Amino acid sequence: MKNIMRILVINIFCFVLLFAFSGCKTKPVHSPDPSALLVFKSIEAPDIYKTTLFYDISVKQPGVNKTNYIIEEWTTVINGIKTNNGVNFSSDVSAGEIRLEFDIPALAEEGLPLYDDFTVDLFLDIVVQAKETKMIHANAKALFPYIREPVFSITEIAILKADLVNTRFRVAIKIDNLNPFPVDLSSVEYTLYGNNLLWAEGKESSGIHVPPKNTYRGNLFLIMNFINMKRDLLDQIIRLEDVNYRFTGKAVVSAEIDYLPKFHTDFNLAGYSKVLER
Repeated sequence: MKNIMRILVINIFCFVLLFAFSGCKTKPVHSPDPSALLVFKSIEAPDIYKTTLFYDISVKQPGVNKTNYIIEEWTTVINGIKTNNGVNFSSDVSAGEIRLEFDIPALAEEGLPLYDDFTVDLFLDIVVQAKETKMIHANAKALFPYIREPVFSITEIAILKADLVNTRFRVAIKIDNLNPFPVDLSSVEYTLYGNNLLWAEGKESSGIHVPPKNTYRGNLFLIMNFINMKRDLLDQIIRLEDVNYRFTGKAVVSAEIDYLPKFHTDFNLAGYSKVLER
């Protein structure tokens, strides 16, 4: 009887050990999950029409020296609207760098709400290739200003002094700065046409400063030479009659934005105006 009990106890003990070891063998082993970090780094712009954002990206998996991954899909949300139009995406996985190039006129035509800044949310779907293929996600936010060109308009054309050869004109202009930062015009070159004929040319080099969200009002001066002018236009000016004018030119503009170089803005204004004597 004692031998039977001893055998029974031994069998129960072996069964318990076998069950315990079998449970340990079937318990699944999970590898640590990979992670991704996306960080906005810097911004560049050759002019006000193109802007490039640079991001750093790193993907890691605990216990793995080198993590292999691919960016399967990318999405941008700009000013609250999901769109990839007007945006060019490129990446260098080996360098851990991502570039987003923005076509600003295309974004404006996209129907996005336009504020003083573009708010950009970049979302990535990343496939990590290890013992198990896994999908992870990363996102980052960036902000860059919406830079608007100065808006030119003419308020008056006036004769200041006349003689037998030359007439001095004053063109009163208005320059609107729609930006929340000041702009400076270091030079303005301009040409004035009347009834589709060249009247005069000029250049302003002293500099024009326009405060943020504000308007500059000033005068540009031109000298008209009557020697090469048609008689009918000369008579029209002498009589101070209304004329169809066209005022064209370009200006060099600088803004208080570190990454933005000086840029050129063109203007081409046409209208119907009285020639006043001042």
